[in-house]
This record gives sequence, structure tokens and C-alpha cells, in this order.
Amino acid sequence: MYKIFSYLLLCTGILIICFSLHSMYQVFAESRQVPAFVQAQKMQLHTQAGPVELPMDTINTLVNVGLFVLFMVVVAGIGAKIAGLGCQLLKNERIHDALLQLNKIPPAEVLKKL
Repeated sequence: MYKIFSYLLLCTGILIICFSLHSMYQVFAESRQVPAFVQAQKMQLHTQAGPVELPMDTINTLVNVGLFVLFMVVVAGIGAKIAGLGCQLLKNERIHDALLQLNKIPPAEVLKKL
């Protein structure tokens, strides 16, 4: 009954995990540009020696890469939860089918505990 839905959830979860891994691979191995989540302007500090200008390009890059990795880890975790849900549904359906083949269907209270 739920086999198609459970396989669909399993495949969807695996595809989401593969998408996040592929996106991280493109950023780190193929040097694809990271989406700009944070864009800080150049900062100018006034010191005793005079004004000092701090370039924020490196800090922007590091923060954007960190946020991108964090976002992709969250996306991969969501995919893992979806795939796990599909596995649980598939396991329950297989147990139910095995009990049907044996013609030994336990009472509803026992099935709810599975």
C-alpha cells in the first residue's frame, strides 16, 4: 500500500543529499563562485597613526563559504530525514506483507507496536 510512497520518499531524500554534495563539490573542486549571502563594505578605522582601511574581500569570502557549507549540511540533513522516513515506511510495509503471506496477522495492538 505504501510501497510506492516509501520508495518515492527514499529516492527524494537521496536526490536531495546528492544535490547538496554536488553543490559543495562544484564550489570546492571546480572553483565555482559561492552565492553572496553577506556583503560587507570596506571598513576604515581611525587610529593614532592615521586612518587605516581594512579590505573586507577575504572576510566576505570566508563568511560566504562558511554559510554555504552550513546551508548545504542542513539540506543534506533534511534529505537524510526524508530518506529515513521512506526506509521506515518500507520496513513496516515489508513486515506487514510477510505476515500476510504467513496468514498470521496479529491483533491490531501488536501491529501498532511495530
